[in-house]
Amino acid sequence: MSEIIDIEIVVDTANLLASINNPSQNPSAPTPIGHNYAYMVAPNEFVRSGQASGDLSISADVGDTVRWRMVSQSGNTSYSANLQNIVIFSGTQVTSTTGGKLLNVETPVPGTTPGNITLPPTFSATPQYDFYLTADIVQAGTGNYNVSFAVLQYHSGSLQVLGYFVWDPTITAS
Repeated sequence: MSEIIDIEIVVDTANLLASINNPSQNPSAPTPIGHNYAYMVAPNEFVRSGQASGDLSISADVGDTVRWRMVSQSGNTSYSANLQNIVIFSGTQVTSTTGGKLLNVETPVPGTTPGNITLPPTFSATPQYDFYLTADIVQAGTGNYNVSFAVLQYHSGSLQVLGYFVWDPTITAS
């Protein structure tokens, strides 16, 4: 039976930006980073090793679908971390070509107006965009992938790209 494997990537954007001088402003040539700035979480049943680290290795069966989402540690409020692409750089091409999806879904949100929320909160459904990258597992093997992303900041009515970055997790399919 085919499974959907959701991977949440959390980026420590504040420390990343404090540590990297002059990050790339070119999405085609992102700045390589160490595995200590991004943390990936997947359902335990698919994790081979590295849960909640920058070195997540998952196991997937041919026919499974992987969906990657990204957020900064501030929940994309101070700095925003946004996936750009995921491509193989070595090993077996275990996935189809990665594609992007944008959905408009209803999400439970506490309260109905910004400000202090009385606890316990009451929730209402609010439209929210859900952006993710997705690929199907098409063959067995182990592939090493480059995950590229942008860090952006919205300030004073302007959206600014602060840099483009890349690092390299592994996907194993059996």
